[in-house]
Amino acid sequence: MRVAFIQNRVQLGGRFQVTFEMTKVLNAIGIIPDFYCYRHRLTLEEIEAHYGASIQLNFKPIKEPKLPFEWNITRFNSDVNKHVQDYDLIINSNNTSLGLDPSLNSISYVHYPRKARLMTGISLTKLLDIGRDPLQLNALRYRWHRTVGAKDLQIANSAFTAARFEEQYNAKIDGVLYPPVAIDFKQSEKVGRRIVSLGRFSPNKRQLEQIKMMADLREYELYLIGFKNDVNYYNRCAQAITDFKLTNVHLIADASEEERNNLLTSAAFFIHSLREEPFGITTVQGIGAGCIPIVHNSGGQKEVVPFEELRYENEGAIPALVRALEKSDRMEELRATLQKHIAAYDSASFRDQFKGLLEQKLPKA
Repeated sequence: MRVAFIQNRVQLGGRFQVTFEMTKVLNAIGIIPDFYCYRHRLTLEEIEAHYGASIQLNFKPIKEPKLPFEWNITRFNSDVNKHVQDYDLIINSNNTSLGLDPSLNSISYVHYPRKARLMTGISLTKLLDIGRDPLQLNALRYRWHRTVGAKDLQIANSAFTAARFEEQYNAKIDGVLYPPVAIDFKQSEKVGRRIVSLGRFSPNKRQLEQIKMMADLREYELYLIGFKNDVNYYNRCAQAITDFKLTNVHLIADASEEERNNLLTSAAFFIHSLREEPFGITTVQGIGAGCIPIVHNSGGQKEVVPFEELRYENEGAIPALVRALEKSDRMEELRATLQKHIAAYDSASFRDQFKGLLEQKLPKA
């Protein structure tokens, strides 16, 4: 049985965490999938080191057009078509079916519909400002794209993502499969007033806003943990700490799993600032580690954190929220209730549900 993943770019993060768990299921039934991409920054050894377990798959990079990477995202599916015609099943993690041969037997796992992301806030100014946001020109290709292949099973990573997909594509999502999250942490004693934020260093993760917030929360320590994918943004964060004369903010770049887990389990609070987060794997990890989450009041975070008192509209509100929670007698109750709530996001549950999708889509022997 031949199975292929297609994903334009491969790096550690939420998308590959889903791929990793899917591959474990495929390997367990004797399938070693191929993985088509423009570029990848991972080796199987690095994957094993990061996740603490090995998988079997074959990376198959295809030739990338000689254009800035952002221009190539929407043409990847068209380029990959000729390579995947003879597979029994395609697993599409590219967030769009635009350009993909509609006759292919496929499962599209939608982390967030690319059309919705690109069409948000589109304007003539953005279209003309190519240097700042070249992806906006790609948005024009999506304005009239409302088709989904008849053999393409569309699975969303949250109810929020499902609603956005149906709004943008005028097509029904076939189901919701929450991403897999390792939530079985070895709990440790909380260390004073410690706050943790987890996510790659990137402007949309809003670490700069979190740093500025700590000028009004100097009695707490903030640990920003993430991959240093965007070196320029990481350096801006480091400079902001100096500019605001903050001794209570610590940048932890490219942390090991052990270091990350030790900081998570010792922290009282977890902060996540991405707007319109489709799901929020790191928030679930924070809850699993025993943190009280404080998240933006938007997107899939409302599913992960069902308590309004733990959501905010802007980072300026966080200091008062943290202090109010610390003074309340709700901390232990919230922690226990949230840990029961996230049981649905466990990796084992994800693998069981994905196995059911494979039984539905793989040809019968």
